[in-house]
Amino acid sequence: MAKYAKYLIFLAIFLGGCSITGNISQEKTEEGNITVYFCPESNCSSIVSSVLAKNINYVHCAFYDVDLPDVIHSLEASSNSIDTELLTDNSNPLKLPFAKTDYRNALMHNKFCVGDGKNVITGSYNPTFGSLDDENNIVLIESKTIAGNYEDEFQEFKNGIFGKGNRVKNPVVIISGTRVENYFCPEDWCSDKVLKVLSKANKSIHFMFYSFTDDSIGDFLVEKFKKDVDVSGILDYSQNKNSSYSEYRKLLSAGINVSLYGTGKRLLHSKVFIVDSKIVITGSYNPTKNADTENDENIVIIYNEEIAKQFERKFEEIKSKS
Repeated sequence: MAKYAKYLIFLAIFLGGCSITGNISQEKTEEGNITVYFCPESNCSSIVSSVLAKNINYVHCAFYDVDLPDVIHSLEASSNSIDTELLTDNSNPLKLPFAKTDYRNALMHNKFCVGDGKNVITGSYNPTFGSLDDENNIVLIESKTIAGNYEDEFQEFKNGIFGKGNRVKNPVVIISGTRVENYFCPEDWCSDKVLKVLSKANKSIHFMFYSFTDDSIGDFLVEKFKKDVDVSGILDYSQNKNSSYSEYRKLLSAGINVSLYGTGKRLLHSKVFIVDSKIVITGSYNPTKNADTENDENIVIIYNEEIAKQFERKFEEIKSKS
């Protein structure tokens, strides 16, 4: 059985590599910026509102949940002068003329906005009262290519295409020297992409997740740990302490340094892998079967040591409190 499991992991990585190659005609290269913020120390609702206000042609947002007045007011203000559209999950339907709701059983779990064909907000942050004290991140990306990817995904939602759709057209772009990969679940099979990046690890894999139930990724982390890779992580207490589906006890039993954060009022809501202090995977995706096969999710993979160091500092900060 163990040999079979290892074969499945190898096959997932191999297929992940094939699917990446199959998507790319050539890498796009362009100038742009990538900026990272961490909540709650940064005022993430103000950051989102200010970015929304900068758009002069259109702004399209897909949030699992949004109820903060300043973000809603920013969207309302935009709707008075530019093309403004908002999609939410059925956990929080909003009665606004520019808002629509996904009423499926599966989640529309994204947290992104795209505007003016160049501005992207993504990460783990939902602009809600409940998230004000939670651990989250926001990634701002200035890139026509990445914005095009997110706009294509939003247009699929607008046309009623959820939980499926076309694979991303331009998954790889070099933004001012930084390689960025961008995928959407389930059509791009995010777990395959994650396994492919984790396979690159020679020194360390650090992670922070709200939910972690994917056996293939959990098993792979155990195998990496056995090969002397520093595997260490933090999981949210409420989702992992008593869950029979969580990878927490498997990782702990293998000797991996994995801790729990929060007691219910303050959540670890981030979704992050950091590989060799050089590569960051983040977005809306938790490593779970539903996130990979049912929900609508997105990830970005950023190959930049300075950005990775920012995430490492945040990792160490939360680890010290766990």
